[in-house]
Amino acid sequence: MSRIKVCHFSSVHSQTDTRVFYRECRSLAKVYDVTFIGIGNYTGMKDGVFMIGIPKPGNYLIRFIHTIFKVFGEAIKTDASIYHIHDAEMILFGIVLSLSGKKVIYDIHENTYQDILLKPWLPAKLRSVFAFCYRIVLQLGSYFMHYIVVIADPEFLKDFYVKENQYSIIQNYADTGALKKYRVSNRSGLPGNNLFYIGMIRDMYYDIDKLFDALYILKQKGIETHLHCIGYFGAMTGKDFKKHKHWNVIKALVIFHGFLEMEEAYEISKTCKVGICLKNQPESMLVSHERKLFEYMAIGLPSVFCNTHIYQSLNQKCEVGLCVDLKKPEEIAQAIEQILFSNELQETFSNNNIFWSELEYNWEAEALKLLQLYHRLIIPV
Repeated sequence: MSRIKVCHFSSVHSQTDTRVFYRECRSLAKVYDVTFIGIGNYTGMKDGVFMIGIPKPGNYLIRFIHTIFKVFGEAIKTDASIYHIHDAEMILFGIVLSLSGKKVIYDIHENTYQDILLKPWLPAKLRSVFAFCYRIVLQLGSYFMHYIVVIADPEFLKDFYVKENQYSIIQNYADTGALKKYRVSNRSGLPGNNLFYIGMIRDMYYDIDKLFDALYILKQKGIETHLHCIGYFGAMTGKDFKKHKHWNVIKALVIFHGFLEMEEAYEISKTCKVGICLKNQPESMLVSHERKLFEYMAIGLPSVFCNTHIYQSLNQKCEVGLCVDLKKPEEIAQAIEQILFSNELQETFSNNNIFWSELEYNWEAEALKLLQLYHRLIIPV
């Protein structure tokens, strides 16, 4: 018996996106015939998902006048029963698919309306216009699509203009089962003072330079730490570290591995005592936690993360690391030092990370919600 066809497509997210591919597509592939069309160079089967790679556009203009249509064209060819989109620019295509009789899901990973208002590549005078247009299209789309929203608290639903019974909250938690093998039972006993960071290096909400400043401060105090840095640079950012004012002093402390697959990256984490989260969004747009924090929780890695309200609230409940102002290197340095040189604190954080990851903050429960949603869309009750 042939399985029901499902198609995820995106003009932004890479073929290795941890939410879209590693969690959603792979979970759905256990039940459905899944195709994922995303940015990359690979076409073929991977982990039960048929991948179609779309070359990364050279700039934003190419993305909007060519890439989105290329992606949509490939999506139509799949003739899927359910289409699952991940980008704001795909909403109108989602409406078209819905009008043609398809079931469509729009997966909202962030507060896109507020994000548009902060886009540096958009002329300031146009930001409010584009944000307003997005809001109108989002409201229109709610009549044709089911929305999945990633939010830390249901109170944020008002920011997404969703209609009652037309949304599901499916969190961006880590795949705890897949990450268990990277847990270390006694990180305080590891040699050296190794730090771990994986993710965006520099972008609108990521500033690794403040972390470099913190390494410099620690070195001046006689504390030598080594940062294992894994990831990639955002668009329109400097692609090297040499311009940092303290680079010549700290360059021996930074091991930049470039972009790695998750499995290879988290193998490196087994040598590290502290994880670093860099995402630092303003309160005005903050509605969900950085996924990275949940990955660190899954492997029992104490971490340093931003002190905005939703993170403080989670940490008051779970005690998994230290909240700091990520714009202040002195606070970052102090938090790293505090965790590195307190075996008791490190053990407490590590145990709490694992406990809460197993109990509540794991993808296994969210995957079940996703599968139940797909079932309801196919067989309405």
